Amino acid sequence: MRTTAIASFTVAALTALAAAPSPARAEGVRHLPPADANANEALRITAQVTRASERTLFLRYRPVGATTWSQVEFARADTEWVATVPALEIAPPGVEYFIASADDGSTTPDTAEFASADAPHQIGVFADAKELRRGRDLARAGLKRSRTHVAGEYVSYGTRPSGENDISDHYYRVDADFSYRLLTYPLEEIRFGYTRLEGYVPQSFRTPPVACQTQPETAACRTYAGFKVGGWFELGFGLAEGVRLDLRGIVVANQVSAAPGARAELRTGSIDRNHIALGFEYISDVGGAGFFRLGWDTVPELPMAATVEVTDFPASTRATGVRLLYDVFHPFPNGLRAGVRVGYASRDQRVGGPTAGLSASFDF
Repeated sequence: MRTTAIASFTVAALTALAAAPSPARAEGVRHLPPADANANEALRITAQVTRASERTLFLRYRPVGATTWSQVEFARADTEWVATVPALEIAPPGVEYFIASADDGSTTPDTAEFASADAPHQIGVFADAKELRRGRDLARAGLKRSRTHVAGEYVSYGTRPSGENDISDHYYRVDADFSYRLLTYPLEEIRFGYTRLEGYVPQSFRTPPVACQTQPETAACRTYAGFKVGGWFELGFGLAEGVRLDLRGIVVANQVSAAPGARAELRTGSIDRNHIALGFEYISDVGGAGFFRLGWDTVPELPMAATVEVTDFPASTRATGVRLLYDVFHPFPNGLRAGVRVGYASRDQRVGGPTAGLSASFDF
């Protein structure tokens, strides 16, 4: 009797244990990895899942070489389950991933279904020459495509004595613009902006007229030059990687009517770092300028540039002058870049004056 009772108790216990609820699990996940991926194109990872309602399926992925994982949940699409890696995450040389599941309702996967965090599956990411170049250009720009910029400077060619009076030859210039990096080669960038350039110059070609000896503030002595409103549009062409041609069309409203203008700059290197540039700017009835610029960034966080400019701004009736300019910039981590300009300008060997300016740009 005792043996029979023990046997009956054991059978009852095993039956109760078998009837107790157990953690639900998907019976299986079937996944065929894609052979490769194209840069900057979203990557679809598909899977066949049985008893999917009992578990939540996740894709964990990262670019090859990265140290942290991103995660996206699989969603039902027709007869399969799909998780999508965003296009911005697909870049050479590749992406690696694994599939894991978690108890339904949890967002923390605990069961590897395909590959694992320690042994992820890798997919090669391929890109054509333009895509690779675009990636390098974006990396140099800190992955930022837009820039706002403002700059202002005061230019003095000194003062010339006329009797008891000193007649000044000076102007100031303000530029504000917005640019966007399209990176659709050969067109790299579009830019548009506003310019204001105003000043006063002696009425005669080089020396103050006789009227300045007694009436220095009259139009017979000196004249207003420049314009208050100028608009322009610029296209930046990447002739080759590291070689850039900027072409600008300008329209200004001067004292008489609207006047056209143009600007061109050929540059090798990065405008914010090491580069060499050669260019010109011309505005009808205002004047023209030709310049050569050398930029370098040998000092950490302080890129610099030196420019030699030959110009008759702000009036085409003035003698041609030479400007020597030095710029220094400081980039901040948030995309802000501030600059200071100092220089010297002269129309002949006897008289000259200082140049001073400030600039700021913000990349986003």
